[in-house]
Amino acid sequence: MHVVVYLQIFAQVLNVLVVSKHIKNKGHCIQNAEYTETSYVKELCKSNPDLEDFMNAADILIRSDCSLVDSCRRVTDHSHDDVDEVDFIVVGGGASGPVVAGRLSENPKWTVTLFESGSEQPAATDIPALLSSAIATKYDWQYSTTPQKNACLAYGGVCGWPRGKVLGGTVALSGSMYSRGHRDIYDDWLKAGNVGWGYEDVLPFFKMSENNKDYHTEYHGTRGPIPVQKPTEVLPITRTLIEAGKELGYSEIDMSDPKPLGFSIAQLMITSEKTRVTMPTAYLRPHLWTRCNLHVRINSHVTRLLVTADRRSVYGVEYVDSANRTRRLTARKEVILSAGVIGSAHLLMLSGIGPAEDLRPLGVPVVQDLRVGHNLQHHVASKLSFQLNVTNDRLLTFDAINQYLKQRSGSLSTTGGLQTSAFLRSDRAGPDDPADVQLFFDGYSPNCVYAQPVYGKCSASAEPVIMNVRPVNIRPRSRGVIRLASADPFVRPRINPNYLSVETDVDVLVWGLRLANDLAHTRALQRLGAIVDRKPVEQCSQHAFATDPYWRCLIRYHTRGENHHAGTCKMGPATDPTAVVDPELRVHRVRGLRVADASVFPTQPNCNPITPAVMVAEKAAQFIKNTWR
Repeated sequence: MHVVVYLQIFAQVLNVLVVSKHIKNKGHCIQNAEYTETSYVKELCKSNPDLEDFMNAADILIRSDCSLVDSCRRVTDHSHDDVDEVDFIVVGGGASGPVVAGRLSENPKWTVTLFESGSEQPAATDIPALLSSAIATKYDWQYSTTPQKNACLAYGGVCGWPRGKVLGGTVALSGSMYSRGHRDIYDDWLKAGNVGWGYEDVLPFFKMSENNKDYHTEYHGTRGPIPVQKPTEVLPITRTLIEAGKELGYSEIDMSDPKPLGFSIAQLMITSEKTRVTMPTAYLRPHLWTRCNLHVRINSHVTRLLVTADRRSVYGVEYVDSANRTRRLTARKEVILSAGVIGSAHLLMLSGIGPAEDLRPLGVPVVQDLRVGHNLQHHVASKLSFQLNVTNDRLLTFDAINQYLKQRSGSLSTTGGLQTSAFLRSDRAGPDDPADVQLFFDGYSPNCVYAQPVYGKCSASAEPVIMNVRPVNIRPRSRGVIRLASADPFVRPRINPNYLSVETDVDVLVWGLRLANDLAHTRALQRLGAIVDRKPVEQCSQHAFATDPYWRCLIRYHTRGENHHAGTCKMGPATDPTAVVDPELRVHRVRGLRVADASVFPTQPNCNPITPAVMVAEKAAQFIKNTWR
């Protein structure tokens, strides 16, 4: 780049700093001098060396926005903290842990410490268009499965599992859609013996967390800490997809209807300033400097639970801090695991709570023989691509970055095609069953392909827009298992999701791909010149494109896992031999220990899992308050 261009960039940085400083002063917020925003945006387009200078400059611009970074509400690493006892320990800073910790700290007489293995969430992930940019970075555990017999065959059967290693968890790595699932899912939990978990029981806890800006009905809350709203800038492609859905007979719906079925402009967990909301943003950051009883320890990896000599109670945790020191923290009242589907199950098994037949051969003393790690559920997908005869104006440019930082508008302010979603019922579901297919749409997002490393106004991309439709099986029959691989807490567990082992799961996805193909041929999308990419994938070229044998081959070779996992610490009554926690989320026959995250779902809700995980955490906090008041 020329020196003149760098001077122009520097001028823009100064401009952003001035605007941001004004915003911060209006809010009377003192900056946290200990916090330094991570330089990570510059790593996003490394596959294209021509973008190196551009991405370095983009990184500087984004990190210079004090309002976005909001350093006064960011957690810093205090490895020197020598507190050795608190009332409550919460493990995991993802979708559920911050909710539990935030709610418990409302009582000023209780001390609460939250542990997160990863670092503070980089501010860039709060930009809507960069919602998945932290995948495959240091903020991602980058798990992978054991080789599968029926899925991911193009990759030797090994499927990638992105999981957030960052304050904010996988929420910081994925979309911000707000949805709850069908009421019958929760009513089935109740019928299975989980008292207090029917739809009417959980609805108040959904509403408790929600501040809905669009809907003011009996099904929505307006006073919770999570702002929920439709995008203020609805893209033309979003309207077109809704119209295409109507051509196929589907109405436009609120995704949080008790029985959602149809297409929707997706509501997002997003602020009026068009920044994404993770659970630390909603439940922790507003209170970090006002609640002396609330502590968050980042870069602190909990390695095992402390169990009493009689093996009946948990009284604390052992962890390794950022200085690589092994330390302990005890809990006067309870330990709550919110480390997620992998993390919570792994920590239980490391501590002797799990299947005895797996623990004993590894030399782990058995505290309680429970089916930890079993009942693993995961929403998987495939995809169909089509091309539109339109130019893409959602570009990654200096102007787009500046427009977002100064006005919170433009290309970076939206989630592109993900503004639209749909809940549909396949031919494998009964006429009154919950939807078993969800559609996601990828496209119209300013990524590295659409980066223009020049300064000044840029023309729309000459490349045609490529859209992907992803049908997702949201009611899978297949069940997997996570098993302990070693007593060493830093050895990863073995993850076997057992994908597509039940043929019906493939049938559902075949139906979804047929529907996606029909959608691309609607009048609404044909007006944009939609052309389906009919080039067969290499492994399936022996089958005619768009036939059921082709779809089945595509599904098994190019399986895509969504960030929707559940079930490894199943909730159920004491009479259920497969249950790990009871209906108040207490680990069966172990005192002082609960699990509160998506791992407790007996059956996975048929939707994005963030909102149900928050609901579980809200209920967990209420259970704990009732126990100790």
